[in-house]
Amino acid sequence: MKKSERAAQARRELDRKFATARFESLAARPKSGWIRAIRGALGMSQAALAARLGISGPAVAKLEHAELIGGITMGKLEEVALALDCSLLYALVPNTTIEDTVQAEAKRLARSMLGYAGRTMALEAQAVDQDRQNEAVERFAQDLIARGDLWRNSLTLQIVPVATP
Repeated sequence: MKKSERAAQARRELDRKFATARFESLAARPKSGWIRAIRGALGMSQAALAARLGISGPAVAKLEHAELIGGITMGKLEEVALALDCSLLYALVPNTTIEDTVQAEAKRLARSMLGYAGRTMALEAQAVDQDRQNEAVERFAQDLIARGDLWRNSLTLQIVPVATP
């Protein structure tokens, strides 16, 4: 199986997994942060959590603050989760499907790469109609995906906006 085929299969599997998951209720972290919210719901003081973690009470306050500002490490958050009898779940949740992200990037890149040729042809009075341009972009985008070098091309291509007359 080719690399691009394995990537397509991985996209389909992850998209299916995300489609069935329910993240909405977990997406909004409590205002006080998860550590403080769970510790409070357990009726556990900072001192009690500190004892379970083998740290000082003020260090727990620092951990709770670090969570709020995004300065806590995954390792430390896992330690706190265990001390609170919790499991740490870590996920990057796509805003759209992974397939949609790949298709959108491929089309953006294809438009950029084919745009120069289109502008040059237009200057030579050989403009291609919009439907044919869209077909060419779609074909080139699918080719970029199939070759498996979409993101490499995306990073190496410097896209410079061109002023239109």
